[in-house]
Amino acid sequence: MNYVVFESGSRAGLSAELFFEHYVNATGSKHQLFLSDLDEHFQNIEMRHPQVKHVHDSAVTKMLVDGNAVIFPADELTRQCNPSMTEVASRHRFSRIESWYYHKNQVNNYLSPLTKACKIQVPVTFSTTDVCIRPNSRSAGSRNVQLLENACVTQKIDIAHEFVADVLRYDDNKMYIFPREVTLKNGYDRFIKLLPMDGELASALKEFILTSCPKNDGLFSDIFQLQLCQDASGQYYYIEFSKRISGTACVNIVSGMNPFALLDGIDLDINTNMIDGKWRRFEDLLTMLK
Repeated sequence: MNYVVFESGSRAGLSAELFFEHYVNATGSKHQLFLSDLDEHFQNIEMRHPQVKHVHDSAVTKMLVDGNAVIFPADELTRQCNPSMTEVASRHRFSRIESWYYHKNQVNNYLSPLTKACKIQVPVTFSTTDVCIRPNSRSAGSRNVQLLENACVTQKIDIAHEFVADVLRYDDNKMYIFPREVTLKNGYDRFIKLLPMDGELASALKEFILTSCPKNDGLFSDIFQLQLCQDASGQYYYIEFSKRISGTACVNIVSGMNPFALLDGIDLDINTNMIDGKWRRFEDLLTMLK
């Protein structure tokens, strides 16, 4: 099987490459991974593994259209913005997306009534997407007024803790949830604490997923990630999800996560030794990968 990753200069591209290397080295698989990025410098980066190739977007596009490769779900924008790649992605269940998955307002209002009894709550989300936001008091003229189009407006959460969870779902009931608490810098994990796969958050996530998506099909299926937060009172809130691995999903390799195993129908060899309640830098976890 040939797999393609777009936007491979990102952390998600690095995660996909590391997952692939670990899987091939562990199983002897003959799969090949083709990494592509629009930045011309990417093609000049030295390849780390003989079964990993750095190629131009046009080359992988032809491979995909001709049916000689499939899209691995690591990209954020290509499947959304390129109609031909959306069509190619639709041929395989693990890369298939619907346009409404990326409409935050629609997703929130879909999930909210389904999960109202869950431990994880969806923030109150306003149905209007073209909004005028203005101060509720002490307003002078048009000061601090914001006019926004196509915006998702939700209640403000007093965030005390932030979390990311990568999920590999094998069937309707069987899934592996890899949660971590994070502190963020420029949208990426800076410090990370791996959390128990059978702990409080993982349990709440499983309830949230199965309640809103009982079948392994659609929104929360196969390979996806969720971002959550917790306020000072301990209440968990859903923030958003993506139908792909998270950018820094590779930190979960130390726990046994590997989406290529899921794609081949092979069960995971879970390792809980690293789930010790310690904070680590993202880079520290990278140095632990073998």
